[in-house]
Amino acid sequence: MKRVFKVFFVCLMITSLVLVMAGCQSKTETSASDQVAAETTEQEAPKEPTSSKKEVVKIICPYGVGGTADAIARKYAKVAGDLFPEYEFVVENKTGGDGFVAAAYYQNIDPNAKELFILGYGNAYRHEIGKAYGTEQVPYDLAAFLPIATVDDRTWILYAKPGTTLADVLSKAKEGSLKMSGGNPLSDPHLALGSLIALEDGKVTVVGYDGGAAQKQGLVSGEVDVFVGTTQAGMEDVEAGSLIAILAFSDLTFEGFVDASGPISVPSLVENKHTDLDADKDYTGSILPAGGFVAGRTGTDQAWADKVVEITKAVWNAPEYSEWIQDIGLNRFELYGDDAVEFLDTAIVKAINAYKLLSGK
Repeated sequence: MKRVFKVFFVCLMITSLVLVMAGCQSKTETSASDQVAAETTEQEAPKEPTSSKKEVVKIICPYGVGGTADAIARKYAKVAGDLFPEYEFVVENKTGGDGFVAAAYYQNIDPNAKELFILGYGNAYRHEIGKAYGTEQVPYDLAAFLPIATVDDRTWILYAKPGTTLADVLSKAKEGSLKMSGGNPLSDPHLALGSLIALEDGKVTVVGYDGGAAQKQGLVSGEVDVFVGTTQAGMEDVEAGSLIAILAFSDLTFEGFVDASGPISVPSLVENKHTDLDADKDYTGSILPAGGFVAGRTGTDQAWADKVVEITKAVWNAPEYSEWIQDIGLNRFELYGDDAVEFLDTAIVKAINAYKLLSGK
């Protein structure tokens, strides 16, 4: 009897153990199943919608990094991108030939491509003079460019090393040994200084560099005698005393430079006329529009041209741009659409007259 009871008790224990293990397995499988279900639910849960991709707009700058045109292109791109976040404005520098390499590239792009061009007056002047007088080979057609809006209006300044006077410059020009930097031959800085020098029976040789930073360095290194550049290009150097501003190619005195003694005024060609110039001569032919436009390709979709006008107006109205322009000594000057095209045509006429004076033709 005792043996039967022992066998019964062992069977009961085994049965209980089996039931407990089965329960544990069921619990484990249920937990694993729940985990898989949870992971599946997590994987299949809809993701947050991503923002739409921005449309890239290239801005082709024909000059090197560090010059005024490059600085303006980058500031414009930054402000425009902030104001119109649906676009990403990217500056691309294409240097060479003082703007000609970039222009030759740009004339062949699709008119409806989202690419803009920083069109300087100097490019336009050299194109028209080169075509009319055979002064140089011009690898592009200005008719392929559509000025849309002005973004840069500047006053050319004649810079020299400390101790140099305008009388020294004119004397060297009369000797035929004056060297200048400021673009290639027949760029707007050359037309400005060259036409003035011609009125004084002198001449000037242009040493070519790409971009205002390199042109200024030509003066600093002693490769040239004078540099005709923007206010922005020489502002820090004037303040530091390493360069001096001798003359403003303007009808107004230029106020905006500071040197060790405080604010200084730079004499012009009309108001506060420089005392080293002949009081009886008219030098206004040496005052040429300078700076440039944001341009598109001729034939571009009108809706895109109108959008660029809208963007540029907003950029000008943004203190980040307009106040910065003022801080670097440039001018707020706005023209759009047909007015911009007409103004460039008028400026080209002035440049051709300056060339005739410079060349004696």
